[in-house]
Amino acid sequence: MPYLASIIIPTLLSNEQYLANCLLSLNQSALGKHFSAKKIQVLVVFNTDRQQFAKAQAELKNMLNKTSANQQFTIDYLCLEQNLGFTGAVNAGIEQAKSQHIILLNDDTEVDKNWLKELLLKQEVTGAEMVASKIYLSDKKTLDSQGFAFAWRGKAEALDENLKCSLSDKKDYWSNNPDLLPKNKLQEPFGPDAAAALYTKNLFEKVGLLESDFFAYLEDVDLALRARQAGMSCVLAEKAVVYHHKHATTSKQQKSFKNKQDLQNWWKIIMRRYNFKIWKKFAGLILIERGRNLKGYLNSL
Repeated sequence: MPYLASIIIPTLLSNEQYLANCLLSLNQSALGKHFSAKKIQVLVVFNTDRQQFAKAQAELKNMLNKTSANQQFTIDYLCLEQNLGFTGAVNAGIEQAKSQHIILLNDDTEVDKNWLKELLLKQEVTGAEMVASKIYLSDKKTLDSQGFAFAWRGKAEALDENLKCSLSDKKDYWSNNPDLLPKNKLQEPFGPDAAAALYTKNLFEKVGLLESDFFAYLEDVDLALRARQAGMSCVLAEKAVVYHHKHATTSKQQKSFKNKQDLQNWWKIIMRRYNFKIWKKFAGLILIERGRNLKGYLNSL
């Protein structure tokens, strides 16, 4: 593979300045001596029409030309000519990726200069197929995610500073039920937040791409579950820091859409990934949680 890593950035151009800041922060990355001879592929995937794409591409190239270019990075732009969602954009990027390390990055993030180096070092040292970033909100103080936890009722939560969450002591918590997964490492996190995550190419070759019909939301939970069921593991890169402008403004319509996606996609996860043993053990909790999803969606209408 000609590149050390392929960074895939899906965008709807909801805020072009956020995307510009994301690329500028990547341009300032310091890979250190260990990776000094390596090249990085950046793929910006546009869920927009050709006209929007051409305008934004020209503006971004002009902006980057005014800065001192990081010679280790090659930036390519891909237009899908329609909105295929987060999953469609990421899958298109993976198909164009030319490395063994696939990194997903939201367009409304900014990365610490050592973020990429720390992600890659953690993967190299541990051999884990999934690596989570340490994600803060844009105030650079509030921890947003260190990867997520998972409970078989069909619920995922971000992990706090101590790698704990409200699900940790529940009977259906994933690590409290080692019999439901192959014998692999039970350390946290269960999976990485796809806003800033590393996956190996081998993972996608074994378990497949993101489920395209998810469109957006919970695709990272589904992918992590498939990987865990295939015996793979996840680790946290504690020094791989990202800042996320998460849900800076959320309209009623956007909230309703998210709740609808949560309702639909949890059912997809459960029906596609759960065997009889899981249903027998936690059917009551699963159905109660789906009722909560439905109530949340109806209340957002």
